[in-house]
Amino acid sequence: MLKMKSSDRVSLVRVLIAGGGYAGLQTAIVLERLMRGKRECEIILVDKREYHTLLPSLPEIISKRGFSIIYYKDILKNRHIEFIHAAIKDIRLNEKTALVVNDPTYTKSLEYDFLVLSLGSRPSIPNILGMNKYAYFFNTIEDAQLIATALQNMEGEKIVVIGGAGATGVELAGEIATLQSIKPQSSSKKVVLISTSLLNGFPNEAIKWAKIYLDSLGVLLLVGSEYSIVEIRPHSVRLKNGSEIKNALFIWTGGVVATPFLKQIGLKIGEKGRVLVNNYLQPEGRNDVFVIGDSALILDNLGHSLPTNAYFAKEHGKVAAYNIYAKINGLPLRKFSPTDPASTYAISIGSEFAISRISGLDLFGHSASNLKKVIKLKYLNEIGGVSLAGKEYSRF
Repeated sequence: MLKMKSSDRVSLVRVLIAGGGYAGLQTAIVLERLMRGKRECEIILVDKREYHTLLPSLPEIISKRGFSIIYYKDILKNRHIEFIHAAIKDIRLNEKTALVVNDPTYTKSLEYDFLVLSLGSRPSIPNILGMNKYAYFFNTIEDAQLIATALQNMEGEKIVVIGGAGATGVELAGEIATLQSIKPQSSSKKVVLISTSLLNGFPNEAIKWAKIYLDSLGVLLLVGSEYSIVEIRPHSVRLKNGSEIKNALFIWTGGVVATPFLKQIGLKIGEKGRVLVNNYLQPEGRNDVFVIGDSALILDNLGHSLPTNAYFAKEHGKVAAYNIYAKINGLPLRKFSPTDPASTYAISIGSEFAISRISGLDLFGHSASNLKKVIKLKYLNEIGGVSLAGKEYSRF
């Protein structure tokens, strides 16, 4: 059994989880279950927010369907997991300490035996003139609320332009277009989705159905290098081919990068600021640290980096939890075995249409939409029990 350095914690192992997203929360829940009845393990979850965000449900805020946040106190109330509402300000890896701060009156230094870094991501903002000043971003609950308010306040022949046609951009375009189609007073508004590629990395059949349904919603697709965005102006978007979309509200969904904090504390980072980890989700030279979710750079068998999404984040969390349990109990570690990112996905395009692939089964349309709702219900039941899942079910 591993022991802490402090003499007053001789039999206690402390696990500090920084970040309560899909990966971090899954680590806490699974580890608590594995260690249930064993008082030797103290699990502390730290997050700068009081709530867990259901990121795949963020587009639903636009049309006010479903819900997208759950307070940690509701998730953890029946679990032996301590939650600290604070931001991680510093981590000293060699000393195994972390400084957490909430406000000027709350600063605390925490010791740990094992550290799990799941610090999420922030928008990847390219060096495009006017991007920082005039673009809306779509990465947090606050971002979604700002966009929802901006859409409500749009007047006249305003056009919604979305830059980036990955899963997030496609879902957001579908949600906005669907909302506009059911509001006659908004019928003059249009949605334009711009990107060098559509759903890059997804199967051709999924891309085909996405194109068909987006077109049926009236979404204009501008896909190709000639449509690269070169400038964002107060009410327009200029493209590489010389054209300009005027009277536009611009939203950027062109990917995410990890927090620079990971580099600041001395970890070796790679593509998109993420920490390169081994098969056990550990950074180089740190057997007591696990890096997961958007913070981790994980390579497939061909050396390509895996994309980040809620499904993979949950899998990271399960493996990290087991490996901490294994280390505490002297058991062999478990490898994270990356799967083909195109083998599991569910992308909503509005409230009644989706494209999905689960366990080799491809679904398109209403059945895929229902499947995504079931996936959400299953997750809610997993983290919060029947009452939480029932709360969502009542909205369908």
